[in-house]
Amino acid sequence: MIRELRGTETELLKKAVEAFRQATGVRVRLERLEPQRAQGRRADAELRFQTPQVERRFAAEVKRGLNPHTLGLAAAQMKRLPGKVLLVTEYVNPNMAERLRQMDVQFLDTWGNAYLNAPPLFFYLQGHKPAVRAPRERPTRAFLPTGLKIVFALLCKPDLAGAPYRTIAQTTNVALGTVAWVLDDLERLGHLLEIGTRGRRLTHKRDLLERWVAAYPLQFRPKLLLGRYAAPDPYWWDHAQVRDFRAFWGAEVAAARLTGYLKPEFVTVYIRDLPGRFLAAHQLRTDPKGNVEVLEAFWNPACDGMGAEVVPPLLVYADLLATGDPRNIEVAKQIYDDQLAGLVRED
Repeated sequence: MIRELRGTETELLKKAVEAFRQATGVRVRLERLEPQRAQGRRADAELRFQTPQVERRFAAEVKRGLNPHTLGLAAAQMKRLPGKVLLVTEYVNPNMAERLRQMDVQFLDTWGNAYLNAPPLFFYLQGHKPAVRAPRERPTRAFLPTGLKIVFALLCKPDLAGAPYRTIAQTTNVALGTVAWVLDDLERLGHLLEIGTRGRRLTHKRDLLERWVAAYPLQFRPKLLLGRYAAPDPYWWDHAQVRDFRAFWGAEVAAARLTGYLKPEFVTVYIRDLPGRFLAAHQLRTDPKGNVEVLEAFWNPACDGMGAEVVPPLLVYADLLATGDPRNIEVAKQIYDDQLAGLVRED
């Protein structure tokens, strides 16, 4: 259940293992880096922690960058792996280290910070800071706002990948030239395959979905936010009819309606029209600290999820994970299993 690592991931993994050894004196063996075919989610590597008295094995999930928005995705990916799983990343600051510990997400980073809870082995190391922060890698066009609109449509409607460029442009309301650039990026990254007379099809769809989920809250979602609000009735959402306003429930309310297993504490609404009429109808007032957020609905109606009043499942999943809330992450896993796993299964 090991996937093939890129060179940068292998280097990161080796640096983290060596940093932990230097900080603790515990020997760690890095094993099974060769690719193996397997169904479902695959680990990046296997780590074996050894002392004279005990040995503990972990599957390793490698994430180059970790931040509050991508934490939920990393936790969800780890939950889909069997056995004990360890997150390996470049750097975990003290606040993130404490959050991971509270979630019982075990980790190593390349600077000697770690949380390992595998009795009798227990380590919680934090506060080691990098001497120089590495420059951020600029995303490709496919994972900038306009590209994310296109990728979202392709993930929701995979057959769209084989359509003419003009059809994709019309479906996503994106310029024709931008479609060409984004599809070129996806082909270069291994997510789009030209199959001769049969056109194009998406490949490695699960990885593409995860890249979209990681990029969306950082690159695109902030640009969609129309405002934060408060409501006089904390349960107004339970009886509101959002479709009367060309709007959709997102995140926690959508998850509650899809699964029945979540009591919403924060309300997310995506809307196609200007929000004034919707706000007035539900007596929502501007409040930067309010628990209601309204965002622009960016997708084509052809991608509407469930044909009803919630956003497409992919967007529910992404927004839940971006909160980093353990209860939302758990429900997001159910939505992935029920709504998305079949969509990204390779043909």
